[in-house]
Amino acid sequence: MTTLKERLQEVMSEHGLRTQQQLADFAKVSKGLVNQWFKGDTGLGKKPLLEFEKKTNFSSQWLAEGLGNKYKKNRDSEILTNVSNTIVPKDENTTVLKLYDIRASCGFGSCNPDFPELLKTIEIPNKALVELLGTQNLDGVELMPPDGDSMEPSIPRRSITLIKTDIDKFQDSGVYLITFDGYTYIKRLARGKSGVIKVISDNKKYADSDFEIEPHELDLLIIHGKFWKALPLDFIDI
Repeated sequence: MTTLKERLQEVMSEHGLRTQQQLADFAKVSKGLVNQWFKGDTGLGKKPLLEFEKKTNFSSQWLAEGLGNKYKKNRDSEILTNVSNTIVPKDENTTVLKLYDIRASCGFGSCNPDFPELLKTIEIPNKALVELLGTQNLDGVELMPPDGDSMEPSIPRRSITLIKTDIDKFQDSGVYLITFDGYTYIKRLARGKSGVIKVISDNKKYADSDFEIEPHELDLLIIHGKFWKALPLDFIDI
């Protein structure tokens, strides 16, 4: 299996990029992050992978992990794949929500791929959405189960959460799904002094897992979305 450095060197060779700075500009990241890629200190994140996906013919899986086909499928094959994966509601009175298994950690963090695997879909009548959520507009909203109890009581351990995936930047205090330095977390983010972002567990029992992201570390932070609602899944004996 090739190393990340070797795969990036192939990208540079095919696109006439001679320096790490040119590769950084190409991927829209800092030169410091490229240097970490070459040293093997960190992997490719979601945003640079999307840049490579748009600008090169290399497959994302091969670039990120060295697995699968080096190059993308041909366009006809991609179109067929996209059509077969398209989710079409049975009628206009229902909404389809996708459930992803990103195995996000509500504790000390767990290594995860940046692109979660689609597990299943849930189709809900729009009338029920209005009763439950007060809106039928769920553009960018996904379903996801948490893993752990460090965000209780805000997010019960046994629950399904609704996350707004169209939010990919830190806006204000709230609970976010993030990947930082290759580890994925569900944590509360809060603004600290001098550009620091505080990563906090709502359950004080897990205060030892809290940490801070310094301004020079922001290139290692990927925000996948901001949590909106939580649906507890506890059963009641009758």
